[in-house]
Amino acid sequence: MKMLFLDTEFTGQDQEKPDLISIALVDSDGREFYAELPPSHYAVQCNEWVHFNVLPHLMGGDHILTVDEIRSQLMTWISNIDDHTVILNDCPDADFRLLRWLLPEWPKNLAVDPILFTTWALGDDMQPALHECMSSYYIHTRPAHNALNDAHALRRGVMFAIRHGWHYKIM
Repeated sequence: MKMLFLDTEFTGQDQEKPDLISIALVDSDGREFYAELPPSHYAVQCNEWVHFNVLPHLMGGDHILTVDEIRSQLMTWISNIDDHTVILNDCPDADFRLLRWLLPEWPKNLAVDPILFTTWALGDDMQPALHECMSSYYIHTRPAHNALNDAHALRRGVMFAIRHGWHYKIM
């Protein structure tokens, strides 16, 4: 079974239904999917924190796609995964809901429920080490609050946790 690490950036956690800004998926081998919606889709709805901490880290350029383009490219990318796949992320209430919105026809090779992973996955004693492992991914050219960088940091943290005895369970 393959693992897929999901992260999104969205218009604000203080909103009842935050809207998507960008999405990233990284598989267990490091293969990436990243896309952003155009600013006209989200700019007015973003809260102040997002304006200062997320928008400056967007990649722009060829990564900016319409919702339909993201849906199509995402389905193609996922269809190339040749194994049943579980999705791991740290904010399923927003990230997974936004992925479900992008994929109204759920791919057969994806598990229907995400696996929550946080820096507390290994317990109190290992939390600082796991947090450091994930945080060390970020450097000046790979800032936090960019969905692709956050998905890679999550992947790094999960791999560290697995090496230290963590196992996910499919419900």
